[in-house]
Amino acid sequence: MLGTEVKDGRFTATAVFLTKRLGSKSRAKKKGLRIMKMKTLAMLAGVGAPLIATASAPAGFLGITVVGKANEFGLIVCNVYANFDTPGDIFQAVAGTDAAPMLIQVEGGGNFYNHAFGTDRAPGSALIAAFPILAYDTFVTIGIKQTGVVDDALVITPGFPVGITGTSLSTNESGWAVTPIDDQGDPFNPNYVAGNGSILIGQFSTADGTGISGTMLIQYVNFGDINATQSVVSFFHVPTPGALALLGTAGLIGARRRRRS
Repeated sequence: MLGTEVKDGRFTATAVFLTKRLGSKSRAKKKGLRIMKMKTLAMLAGVGAPLIATASAPAGFLGITVVGKANEFGLIVCNVYANFDTPGDIFQAVAGTDAAPMLIQVEGGGNFYNHAFGTDRAPGSALIAAFPILAYDTFVTIGIKQTGVVDDALVITPGFPVGITGTSLSTNESGWAVTPIDDQGDPFNPNYVAGNGSILIGQFSTADGTGISGTMLIQYVNFGDINATQSVVSFFHVPTPGALALLGTAGLIGARRRRRS
């Protein structure tokens, strides 16, 4: 299906973010929607480095960046950002479809890190205060790093895996999104992460893998455009040996602190 009807009591809006058959024009016409142009961007990143696109990104959308988050728990934590250059650009969704399946996986045979109190969504600020390691949990998001600070209007669609566990996250029929009127889809809104043209679209962590990689379909609207654009993007993040050694040292320090307390 091309459109998903979203209702939250305040409004009813069509969030166009799942396209099980991107090439079906007749199906799009029945929904009163246009087929959106798909662009494929292949991107690679090092630790905290911008991804390198092998195809030109659409005006407004600059590409994907992965930022490794240092922590005292010895986890490899990857924050995935979509980057834009024009105020008024809007990010709407991440999905996997038949034409563009989603696959996000832990490199090196490890598993995603999931805290006992974690969910598919960003953790709550009160829980993070009680369990600081929750700040580095694995979750999907659009612009939110912890709830309880600002409202989270994220919609996770039916069919999305419950709990991001094991070695990989894969789907060809689901994803996560916000509607066009939700402020958190604005990459330049300072109330959301990062608020400087980059918008956080997922945090993926592992305690026993060597890195994180992924491919997924994203949807956004460039400023001045009427129709949304869909792009297939990929990322690959494996910390250098030196960075891994620092993570191991941080983990030991964290363990010592916990034992002393």
